[in-house]
Amino acid sequence: MSKGFLFISLLAVVLLASSCADNSRREEIEQRRAALKHKQDSTLLASQQELAIVDSTLEAVKAEYDRMKAEVEQHKKELRATAEELTALTQLRMRRDSLQVQWDVLGAKIKYIRKKQQE
Repeated sequence: MSKGFLFISLLAVVLLASSCADNSRREEIEQRRAALKHKQDSTLLASQQELAIVDSTLEAVKAEYDRMKAEVEQHKKELRATAEELTALTQLRMRRDSLQVQWDVLGAKIKYIRKKQQE
């Protein structure tokens, strides 16, 4: 065997190995893209379902808070508000505010996922 033939054979093996590695990398990239799309889709669906629950709960708590607030304000005017009802009103306001923050975060998360899916 001549040195030229050995060199050409070695070069062919190297080129063949590198082309296989490129295909493997491309396949890996495509697999990761598919996994990312699946993750985005499932996270989006879960977030939308959670937002629907939080939204309905928030609306119910807001209505209850408004009702209770009017009642407590009336009791304050009449100077017969109790510490228990003031505490209950404060706790209900905290629950309402917590749900509002949760609603805002889920809305932003959904918006972000949709933006990333369009890219």
